[in-house]
Amino acid sequence: MKSVENVLEEIILDQFIKNPQIQSVSIVSKTGLMVAGKSAPGSRTETFSAMAAIIFSSAESTRTDLQKDKVDNIIVVFKTSKMLISEVSSSLLIVVTADREVDNQKVLDDMQNVITRTKEELIWLR
Repeated sequence: MKSVENVLEEIILDQFIKNPQIQSVSIVSKTGLMVAGKSAPGSRTETFSAMAAIIFSSAESTRTDLQKDKVDNIIVVFKTSKMLISEVSSSLLIVVTADREVDNQKVLDDMQNVITRTKEELIWLR
């Protein structure tokens, strides 16, 4: 039987291995721990995963205060790259770093495919 980490790694690789504009893909807990994948190039794993979790939880808190709506995804644009964050489950996030020129919708669609497959293969995450 495969570990949860191995299942997630396989799902990530199957979806993103073909896109040269993708720098990293990771599954991060909402508490800031790296579960699977890898962090952005040049960053420390612990710092990267904590940052992604903080960004998402801050957006959720702000959203709760301002309007009663759910955060669908977050896109952070840097000078030469982007970070896209979406919720996988109540406890997990998917975080993708990519070249700045990447097509956001294509990456978001790929992230949704990972989320869907993860929930199919790890049914306890539904």
